[in-house]
Amino acid sequence: MFNNTRTSAEFHSDKAKGEASERLFIDLIGVMGGAAAATGTIPGLIGQTPKFCRPQPAAEEGFSYTVSPDIFFTLPNMPRGFASFAQVKLKKLQKVPSKGELFVWLDEKELNRMNVASKWFDVFFVIHVPELAAVEGFTEWLWVNVDDLKETHTTLIKRTVCEKPTFKLPLSLFQPLSEITKRSLNEPTNTNAKPKS
Repeated sequence: MFNNTRTSAEFHSDKAKGEASERLFIDLIGVMGGAAAATGTIPGLIGQTPKFCRPQPAAEEGFSYTVSPDIFFTLPNMPRGFASFAQVKLKKLQKVPSKGELFVWLDEKELNRMNVASKWFDVFFVIHVPELAAVEGFTEWLWVNVDDLKETHTTLIKRTVCEKPTFKLPLSLFQPLSEITKRSLNEPTNTNAKPKS
């Protein structure tokens, strides 16, 4: 069912497919009237993984670096400077036909990284599932706010997939990408307008 080992060629092929999905997401944000950019590496840090700096009182320096979500973006009608992050993943559709269940897998480490980032940023988990284009009532691009995946909002089902702790995310948790422009925003603090609340 699952292959736990990939050759170097398979890894690079999968990486290229994932990067193509990130590029498509950036393009879609542009089509919706927003702006998006890929996050990059921090000069002087070892490794090619994008990182962000955050407070860490237990660290000697008082801060530490954590893996950053892939893309930062803004949408139309948002105040300037009001940007969010998206972790974009190309996913394979999983099915339990007898139950009419559609879902995707999410690695526990990936969820933990997004949860850390969501302490400081508005973070969205965006999935690209090309197979969904053929499923009535679905679109191949879906999103969920990472805050809605926390224990206080939903109970996630944990499994072990390819020897990794993994969560089963039903598609019912997600919304079509077109709905991301309709979400309610946190009240911006970077304007001179009187607070509404």
